[in-house]
Amino acid sequence: MRLRISILLCALVAVLAASCVDVEQPMATKEYHWADSTAHAYMTMDAELPSGTDKASARVRQELESVVDDILSHVTSYENERFFDPFDGDSDDIEGMLGYYRENAFALIGRQSQEDADERAKYILEDEDFSDEEKAEMLRDFPRWGYEFGLKKIDDTDRYVVFQSMDYIYMGGAHGGVTGRGCLTFSKADGAPVDDFVDASRASEMQPLLIAGLLRYYSEGGYDTTWDELKESLFIEDGFVPLPSWPLYPSEDGLNFIYQQYEIASYAEGMPSFTVPYADIEPFMTPEAKALLGI
Repeated sequence: MRLRISILLCALVAVLAASCVDVEQPMATKEYHWADSTAHAYMTMDAELPSGTDKASARVRQELESVVDDILSHVTSYENERFFDPFDGDSDDIEGMLGYYRENAFALIGRQSQEDADERAKYILEDEDFSDEEKAEMLRDFPRWGYEFGLKKIDDTDRYVVFQSMDYIYMGGAHGGVTGRGCLTFSKADGAPVDDFVDASRASEMQPLLIAGLLRYYSEGGYDTTWDELKESLFIEDGFVPLPSWPLYPSEDGLNFIYQQYEIASYAEGMPSFTVPYADIEPFMTPEAKALLGI
């Protein structure tokens, strides 16, 4: 199952990267790659952050460092519990900052996966319904925790830059899941984040566009259906399609929508995603978004 999700992540990255537009002065970045494992868990980090000293780069880096802190200090928590303090070193020390979070998150995952393995072993050894051979086999087949942290620049134009925050985590259950903050857009002028691309209060008026996008997603996945049939299987009320909780983000072809796992569909149906052309979505876009994109 982890392989299936990893393939899903790679496919999404490939689709998103295909929308990148070459520019004369892309935002300079520094990449960080790391991987390690413990007896019952593994962890990887693939991160990319702005490395320039200009105002826009510094602002974007600051915003993304807060994303790193929020995700990694809460990883494995079901109740938004913070497990360690924020990094208090030089904010321009990208490698030092990421190293701090890597070290603490890896120690956390290693410790909790060991506790989980110890608890499972205790129940197995105490269960008199299993033979010694069966117990030995079960002890060898413990589920192995895994965490893959991803933060990558996926688009860089003369007006905006987009970074994708997308992780995979598995903690010994039926399957793992995709987490993160989605695709985050920043103005190249000053580095300010742009979160609201459409007027959320007009979601009801956008229903035809959202429905068409979902039908297109399922059709491209080999599942041709009607809206009357599809809406009965989705996790929505009265056939109303909400806007995704992850932020929308721009590309050359239009605004992109990505729904997280279980947000509107079952796990098996993946992460419904689609692009709405600017010509169709423009009436619902915010003034800030139009200014950013020159519409």
